[in-house]
Amino acid sequence: MSDDRPQAEVSDDRPVVDFDHHDPDFPVNETYGKLREQCPVAWSDNYGGFWILSRYEDIANVARKDATFSSARDDEGRGGIVIPAWTSDTSIPIEMDPPEQMTYRKMLNQLFSPQAVEKMGPMIDDIVTRTVDGFIERGSCDLIEELTGPVPALVTVNLLGLPERDAKRLQAAVHDVFSAAVGTERADRGAKEMEWVGQRLLEEIRDRRRNPRDDMLSFFCQQEVDGEPLADDVVRSIAKLIVGGGMDTTTSLTGQTLVYLAAHPDVRRALIDDPDLLTTATDEFLRVFAPSQSMARTVTEPVEVGGCRFARGDRVLVPWVAANFDESVFDRPEEIVLDRPKNRHLSFGLGFHRCVGAHLAKAMFQAMMRQVLARFPDYRVLTDQIVAYADHGNQTGLDSVPAVFTPGPRVAAAAA
Repeated sequence: MSDDRPQAEVSDDRPVVDFDHHDPDFPVNETYGKLREQCPVAWSDNYGGFWILSRYEDIANVARKDATFSSARDDEGRGGIVIPAWTSDTSIPIEMDPPEQMTYRKMLNQLFSPQAVEKMGPMIDDIVTRTVDGFIERGSCDLIEELTGPVPALVTVNLLGLPERDAKRLQAAVHDVFSAAVGTERADRGAKEMEWVGQRLLEEIRDRRRNPRDDMLSFFCQQEVDGEPLADDVVRSIAKLIVGGGMDTTTSLTGQTLVYLAAHPDVRRALIDDPDLLTTATDEFLRVFAPSQSMARTVTEPVEVGGCRFARGDRVLVPWVAANFDESVFDRPEEIVLDRPKNRHLSFGLGFHRCVGAHLAKAMFQAMMRQVLARFPDYRVLTDQIVAYADHGNQTGLDSVPAVFTPGPRVAAAAA
């Protein structure tokens, strides 16, 4: 993609741009910035054709209008997750529209409310402690492979009630799906492994029918809609979404933040000196390092957005990352401001489909950050060995971040 893109050409009353968010060299902020200047709403012929939004206001409006911009699967099997879709299965409830979606959303709200997440705190801290203990004495680690990947995976399997031995394979499957370029061998491997994830969840669901426990799978098996228990396939879809949404996203956010702090020791020192600053800073890191770059919608009725006429059946890319860098909303959007006031970032989405796991994601991120800054604050990232995702179109993150630091003691073993 050349430096002077995008340049719109009008075709059938559509401003058409050369836009491919799955291009490995796609310059995210530069592209969306130029779109805001030149043609805030534009059309791309790639992937069957879709509209692109770039302004905060347009993105927020589309995200709120579920009746006009549907997250549900259309006749061609295209839903709300990505362009192109990462799974052939409908993801419940993210690929449903209100009012049906709200039935399942209310179930999830009970499990991921601020009060529920607060009760998870000791479990999360224990997992982070055990994970850091695994490499702290060595004085080196891969921050992705040994910290930011395992922690969300272990938290997720504990919540669902799966054995911890499943965490690594589940996390690897999700990581492959989110990080691989479209159409590659790794993407195919991830898709196949996600089929295993579905089968593994189905095994556990059938067990919960016979032997309920105090876990999320048992909770869903006990729920009803219109007087009927949730079918196994429905429970599996919800659980699969929890696996997909709960693992690699927090991995991405934490990994990118740790790389940034390694390159900005003054910011790292500020967080060490004032641990309470992490609370506000979390939203700023989310704004700048949004793991989920975009979602998709399908137009259900003719509508105008930004002076462009959308037709029924048109696909729309809803890029949260573009909203997060809109200069009309955020002062100095390219800068990280740890105490940025009224941070209205859209990294968790907006409206009825706002990420239900937002509070849990923040809790896991902060738990990892606290232990890094307290237990090996002098870590140094080997920048020449960092490996980034091959595809940043819908999810962004890092595959590998090797680091070295002054070795420290194991905490869990010492306490025991």
